[in-house]
Amino acid sequence: MEQKTRMTIDEVPYDKLEKAGIDRNFISRMEPKELNDFLNGFRSEKLYTVNARINDEEHRIPAKLRLQKEEDGSVSVKVHPIQRLSIPDEYMGHTFSKQEKASLLNDKNLGQTIELTNKKGAKENYYLSIDPKTNELVPLKTKQIQVPDKIKGTTLSAEQKDQLAAGHKVTVNGMTGKNEKKFAATLQVDAASRKIGFSEFKQEASEAAKQANKEETKKSAKLKVS
Repeated sequence: MEQKTRMTIDEVPYDKLEKAGIDRNFISRMEPKELNDFLNGFRSEKLYTVNARINDEEHRIPAKLRLQKEEDGSVSVKVHPIQRLSIPDEYMGHTFSKQEKASLLNDKNLGQTIELTNKKGAKENYYLSIDPKTNELVPLKTKQIQVPDKIKGTTLSAEQKDQLAAGHKVTVNGMTGKNEKKFAATLQVDAASRKIGFSEFKQEASEAAKQANKEETKKSAKLKVS
Protein backbone atom coordinates (compact mmCIF):
# COMPACT_ATOMS: atom_id res chain seq x y z
CA MET A 1 0.00 0.00 0.00
CA GLU A 2 1.39 3.39 -1.00
CA GLN A 3 2.14 5.63 1.97
CA LYS A 4 0.15 8.87 2.05
CA THR A 5 1.90 12.20 2.50
CA ARG A 6 0.63 15.73 3.10
CA MET A 7 1.62 16.68 -0.43
CA THR A 8 2.12 14.72 -3.63
CA ILE A 9 4.91 14.82 -6.20
CA ASP A 10 2.52 16.60 -8.57
CA GLU A 11 2.10 19.43 -6.05
CA VAL A 12 5.83 20.17 -5.74
CA PRO A 13 6.32 23.79 -6.96
CA TYR A 14 9.26 23.19 -9.27
CA ASP A 15 9.16 26.77 -10.54
CA LYS A 16 9.67 28.08 -6.99
CA LEU A 17 12.48 25.62 -6.38
CA GLU A 18 14.24 26.77 -9.55
CA LYS A 19 13.76 30.38 -8.50
CA ALA A 20 15.56 29.48 -5.27
CA GLY A 21 18.38 28.03 -7.37
CA ILE A 22 17.51 24.34 -6.96
CA ASP A 23 17.55 21.99 -9.93
CA ARG A 24 14.12 20.31 -10.17
CA ASN A 25 15.85 16.96 -10.74
CA PHE A 26 17.02 16.93 -7.11
CA ILE A 27 13.66 15.34 -6.22
CA SER A 28 14.48 12.28 -8.32
CA ARG A 29 17.79 11.88 -6.45
CA MET A 30 16.17 11.76 -3.02
CA GLU A 31 16.12 8.50 -1.11
CA PRO A 32 12.59 7.16 -0.34
CA LYS A 33 12.56 8.22 3.32
CA GLU A 34 14.01 11.63 2.50
CA LEU A 35 11.36 12.19 -0.18
CA ASN A 36 8.58 10.98 2.14
CA ASP A 37 9.68 13.44 4.83
CA PHE A 38 9.97 16.26 2.28
CA LEU A 39 6.42 15.66 0.99
CA ASN A 40 5.22 15.67 4.60
CA GLY A 41 6.53 19.22 5.06
CA PHE A 42 9.59 18.40 7.17
CA ARG A 43 12.93 20.16 6.75
CA SER A 44 15.29 18.38 4.39
CA GLU A 45 17.97 16.31 6.08
CA LYS A 46 20.63 17.68 3.72
CA LEU A 47 21.80 21.22 3.11
CA TYR A 48 21.27 22.57 -0.41
CA THR A 49 22.91 25.59 -2.01
CA VAL A 50 20.26 28.26 -2.67
CA ASN A 51 20.06 31.80 -4.01
CA ALA A 52 19.98 34.59 -1.45
CA ARG A 53 20.04 38.37 -1.63
CA ILE A 54 22.14 39.87 1.16
CA ASN A 55 22.82 43.63 1.36
CA ASP A 56 21.57 44.03 -2.22
CA GLU A 57 24.03 41.43 -3.48
CA GLU A 58 23.28 37.96 -4.84
CA HIS A 59 24.85 35.06 -2.99
CA ARG A 60 24.71 31.27 -2.94
CA ILE A 61 24.34 29.93 0.60
CA PRO A 62 23.72 26.49 2.23
CA ALA A 63 20.21 25.94 3.60
CA LYS A 64 17.63 23.29 4.35
CA LEU A 65 14.42 23.24 2.33
CA ARG A 66 10.84 22.60 3.35
CA LEU A 67 7.50 22.44 1.56
CA GLN A 68 4.50 24.13 3.14
CA LYS A 69 0.87 23.82 2.11
CA GLU A 70 -0.88 27.19 2.38
CA GLU A 71 -4.50 27.78 3.35
CA ASP A 72 -5.48 28.40 -0.29
CA GLY A 73 -4.15 24.93 -1.20
CA SER A 74 -0.98 26.16 -2.92
CA VAL A 75 2.44 24.81 -1.94
CA SER A 76 5.32 27.13 -1.12
CA VAL A 77 9.04 26.56 -0.57
CA LYS A 78 10.55 27.58 2.76
CA VAL A 79 14.30 28.13 3.03
CA HIS A 80 16.14 27.57 6.33
CA PRO A 81 19.69 28.99 6.12
CA ILE A 82 22.40 28.52 8.72
CA GLN A 83 21.91 30.97 11.58
CA ARG A 84 23.97 32.28 14.45
CA LEU A 85 23.27 30.10 17.49
CA SER A 86 21.09 32.18 19.79
CA ILE A 87 18.09 31.38 21.99
CA PRO A 88 15.39 34.08 22.02
CA ASP A 89 13.70 35.14 25.25
CA GLU A 90 10.33 34.03 23.88
CA TYR A 91 9.32 31.43 21.30
CA MET A 92 5.79 30.53 20.15
CA GLY A 93 4.29 32.07 23.26
CA HIS A 94 6.73 30.44 25.70
CA THR A 95 9.20 32.49 27.76
CA PHE A 96 12.43 30.58 28.36
CA SER A 97 13.98 30.35 31.79
CA LYS A 98 17.78 30.55 32.20
CA GLN A 99 17.86 26.81 32.84
CA GLU A 100 15.88 26.05 29.66
CA LYS A 101 18.23 28.24 27.60
CA ALA A 102 21.23 26.45 29.10
CA SER A 103 19.75 23.04 28.26
CA LEU A 104 19.16 24.05 24.64
CA LEU A 105 22.65 25.51 24.24
CA ASN A 106 24.46 22.65 25.97
CA ASP A 107 22.41 19.60 24.94
CA LYS A 108 20.67 20.91 21.80
CA ASN A 109 17.46 19.59 23.43
CA LEU A 110 15.14 21.27 25.91
CA GLY A 111 14.92 18.08 27.97
CA GLN A 112 11.20 18.33 28.64
CA THR A 113 7.94 18.91 26.80
CA ILE A 114 6.40 22.37 26.77
CA GLU A 115 3.16 23.97 25.64
CA LEU A 116 3.58 26.19 22.58
CA THR A 117 1.09 28.31 20.63
CA ASN A 118 0.96 27.96 16.83
CA LYS A 119 0.12 30.69 14.32
CA LYS A 120 -3.59 29.90 14.59
CA GLY A 121 -3.54 30.38 18.35
CA ALA A 122 -3.90 26.70 19.19
CA LYS A 123 -1.89 25.37 22.14
CA GLU A 124 -0.23 21.95 21.97
CA ASN A 125 2.58 20.08 23.69
CA TYR A 126 5.91 19.99 21.86
CA TYR A 127 9.46 18.72 22.05
CA LEU A 128 12.03 21.40 21.22
CA SER A 129 15.56 20.97 19.84
CA ILE A 130 18.22 22.89 17.94
CA ASP A 131 18.98 21.75 14.40
CA PRO A 132 22.74 20.94 14.47
CA LYS A 133 23.17 22.00 10.83
CA THR A 134 21.27 25.32 10.80
CA ASN A 135 21.17 26.28 14.53
CA GLU A 136 17.40 26.77 14.26
CA LEU A 137 14.93 25.99 17.01
CA VAL A 138 12.80 23.07 15.79
CA PRO A 139 9.47 22.23 17.46
CA LEU A 140 7.87 18.79 17.17
CA LYS A 141 4.40 17.91 18.43
CA THR A 142 4.59 15.22 21.08
CA LYS A 143 1.87 13.23 19.31
CA GLN A 144 4.24 12.76 16.36
CA ILE A 145 6.60 10.59 18.43
CA GLN A 146 5.66 7.16 19.71
CA VAL A 147 8.15 5.60 22.11
CA PRO A 148 8.62 1.93 21.15
CA ASP A 149 8.53 -1.00 23.55
CA LYS A 150 12.01 -2.11 22.45
CA ILE A 151 15.12 -0.25 21.29
CA LYS A 152 18.07 -2.14 19.82
CA GLY A 153 16.80 -5.41 21.25
CA THR A 154 16.29 -4.11 24.79
CA THR A 155 12.79 -3.91 26.30
CA LEU A 156 12.14 -0.54 27.91
CA SER A 157 10.52 -0.36 31.33
CA ALA A 158 7.31 1.62 31.80
CA GLU A 159 9.32 4.26 33.67
CA GLN A 160 11.88 4.56 30.85
CA LYS A 161 9.10 4.96 28.28
CA ASP A 162 7.39 7.63 30.39
CA GLN A 163 10.68 9.51 30.85
CA LEU A 164 11.44 9.42 27.11
CA ALA A 165 7.90 10.54 26.26
CA ALA A 166 8.36 13.48 28.64
CA GLY A 167 11.50 14.55 26.76
CA HIS A 168 13.96 13.52 29.48
CA LYS A 169 17.30 11.73 29.09
CA VAL A 170 17.23 7.99 29.78
CA THR A 171 20.21 5.64 30.05
CA VAL A 172 19.51 2.21 28.55
CA ASN A 173 21.85 -0.74 29.06
CA GLY A 174 22.20 -4.01 27.21
CA MET A 175 21.36 -2.78 23.72
CA THR A 176 22.72 -4.75 20.77
CA GLY A 177 24.71 -2.93 18.12
CA LYS A 178 26.74 -3.95 15.09
CA ASN A 179 28.45 -7.33 15.23
CA GLU A 180 26.08 -8.26 18.06
CA LYS A 181 28.11 -6.20 20.52
CA LYS A 182 26.32 -4.94 23.62
CA PHE A 183 26.37 -1.26 24.49
CA ALA A 184 24.75 1.32 26.73
CA ALA A 185 23.73 4.84 25.72
CA THR A 186 21.76 7.88 26.80
CA LEU A 187 18.54 8.27 24.82
CA GLN A 188 16.38 11.35 24.29
CA VAL A 189 13.73 12.51 21.83
CA ASP A 190 15.34 14.80 19.24
CA ALA A 191 12.80 17.14 17.64
CA ALA A 192 15.22 18.19 14.90
CA SER A 193 15.61 14.64 13.56
CA ARG A 194 12.09 13.56 14.64
CA LYS A 195 13.39 10.42 16.34
CA ILE A 196 14.97 9.15 19.54
CA GLY A 197 18.62 10.18 19.52
CA PHE A 198 21.58 8.33 21.05
CA SER A 199 24.51 9.88 22.93
CA GLU A 200 27.16 9.04 25.56
CA PHE A 201 27.84 5.56 24.17
CA LYS A 202 29.56 2.98 26.35
CA GLN A 203 30.66 -0.43 25.10
CA GLU A 204 29.62 -3.21 27.45
CA ALA A 205 31.75 -6.28 28.13
CA SER A 206 30.42 -9.62 26.90
CA GLU A 207 29.07 -12.13 29.41
CA ALA A 208 32.19 -14.25 28.91
CA ALA A 209 34.41 -11.24 29.57
CA LYS A 210 32.37 -10.32 32.65
CA GLN A 211 32.69 -13.86 34.01
CA ALA A 212 36.42 -13.92 33.33
CA ASN A 213 36.77 -10.61 35.12
CA LYS A 214 34.87 -11.99 38.13
CA GLU A 215 37.14 -15.04 38.25
CA GLU A 216 40.22 -12.83 38.02
CA THR A 217 38.90 -10.66 40.85
CA LYS A 218 38.31 -13.75 43.02
CA LYS A 219 41.85 -15.02 42.33
CA SER A 220 43.33 -11.64 43.24
CA ALA A 221 41.32 -11.58 46.48
CA LYS A 222 42.57 -15.09 47.44
CA LEU A 223 46.18 -14.14 46.77
CA LYS A 224 45.85 -11.05 49.00
CA VAL A 225 44.32 -13.12 51.84
CA SER A 226 47.01 -15.84 51.69
